[in-house]
Amino acid sequence: MKFLVNRLVNTRLAIFFRNTFKIKPAYFNNSKNLKNSSISDCFCWRTDAGFVTKFKFSDILSLFFETENSWVELNFFEKKNNFLKKIKIKELDISNELIINKKFLNGVEDYGTFYIYHFSENSNSFLNETIINRCYTGFSKDKQFYSFVHGNTLAKYKKNNDRSNELTNLVGTSYLENHHYRIQKEFSEYDKNELFFANPTNKRISFSIDEDNYILEGGCSKKIEFVRKNISIKTNCLWLRPLVFSYKKNFFDVHHS
Repeated sequence: MKFLVNRLVNTRLAIFFRNTFKIKPAYFNNSKNLKNSSISDCFCWRTDAGFVTKFKFSDILSLFFETENSWVELNFFEKKNNFLKKIKIKELDISNELIINKKFLNGVEDYGTFYIYHFSENSNSFLNETIINRCYTGFSKDKQFYSFVHGNTLAKYKKNNDRSNELTNLVGTSYLENHHYRIQKEFSEYDKNELFFANPTNKRISFSIDEDNYILEGGCSKKIEFVRKNISIKTNCLWLRPLVFSYKKNFFDVHHS
């Protein structure tokens, strides 16, 4: 009986109602079969306003599973979720880094998102595992030192035996904009602040900051500049966790909210 109840409360429809009415909401969709999958965070890249992005990642298949001939695939999208480019890196070290600048993105001076997937031809070595690499993304403005932040929101995944399909909707959503999130930071001491939002689903989501309302289509990202003391967010996405960029004189910092 207990098994049947658990199955019923974890159906897609039941989770939707749980999230909408905030009855033990499911922040992440645990009904998906994620075995033999590589899951990626929704990472931010910036080449606008003098920024260069550095991405640091490990060869976790070699490090933890001793898998030979492992490689990674990275997919890049601009802020309106239009595909920019895909790269594959087959010769990996234990620790790797990639510079994302205007030249790398063929002259694009903007911001957006990217995703990383780990693969190997020897998939049996991690057949029942779920591979997640939270990685670190660094941002340098006007050639200053990089400020780093690790992965923020699990967003997309690919199956090792079906690498052509990029799957999503790991994060839960609600019909109502009734989930509240207050950033635990005092912002008034800074000259300027920015919030970087990325929609980790393929659904339209909404959120508001005080009286300002916003819509993000599936996979899109948005940078919002503000000068306020405190920030409270109301949304129908259960894990809408923005990155924070704070500026003071010639210095800046980036961190999770």
